[in-house]
Amino acid sequence: MKGGSLRDYDRLADRIRLHHQVNKRPVVIVEGPSDERLLKRALGEDISYFPAGTRDSALMESQTLHDWEQDYFVCIVDRDFDDVVAEFEARQLAIHAYENADLEAMLSISGVAASLIAEFGSESKIQARGGVTQIIDKLYRMVEPVTLLRRANVENSWGLAFDAVDLRTKVDKKNMELKVRSYCAALNDTSDDSPGQAVLYQYATGQLSLKKSPACPRGTSPFFRGRDFLALLSVALCGYCGTKRSQSVEPETLEASLRLAGADHVKTSSWGQDLLASIMHISARNKP
Repeated sequence: MKGGSLRDYDRLADRIRLHHQVNKRPVVIVEGPSDERLLKRALGEDISYFPAGTRDSALMESQTLHDWEQDYFVCIVDRDFDDVVAEFEARQLAIHAYENADLEAMLSISGVAASLIAEFGSESKIQARGGVTQIIDKLYRMVEPVTLLRRANVENSWGLAFDAVDLRTKVDKKNMELKVRSYCAALNDTSDDSPGQAVLYQYATGQLSLKKSPACPRGTSPFFRGRDFLALLSVALCGYCGTKRSQSVEPETLEASLRLAGADHVKTSSWGQDLLASIMHISARNKP
């Protein structure tokens, strides 16, 4: 029997425990490097950050540390559209999930998205559309069917591949409306277990009800995936409220701008203040 690679034996929980034996700074476990960069800008360097690679890995490694009775860490992850994070929270793990579905959604709700519209948009077009607030409210309404479908996909195990459909191609750019039927048809083609375009459309429009509506325990609403919102914002900035070329406002570009502009919010928001309080409590409990 062949032995495993070194990577197979490189458990994050083991590395964190060994690290803490010589460095007593509080530990923050995150999903990826971009989370680490943002939190460093917001909270400073006096914390040991450990990217886990994925949300599931971050949660499982946190569970391991919890089982080992290690009390010097906090795990920061996206809530997404399933109930996985809630299940780990119920086990009393030290989890501080981002508000809304994920970090990008949390920052978008906070007002950082409004700053992006003001910065990248056309002042005259923004005024003609009723101002930034009206534009954001329209984007919120547009993203709602996608949110309903994401949750329905989880509840019914359809296996829809949302990332395989470019949401931007399903927008009526003239009227800035989501072409819901076309979007459902494209999603339906991504999985053999899909219930059919008609059923997807019924969920997207609220004709069929979810077992449990996606919601943030901290109360931020509406609930959505940040990248879905940014895809719609990208389209809006190319005509509806701006004059940008699509290449200059790709969702990935807007996401990077959102993260750069969002560090101050992360630090000063109630979410950030609660996180800082947890970290200070860890520091006080683990003083050498």
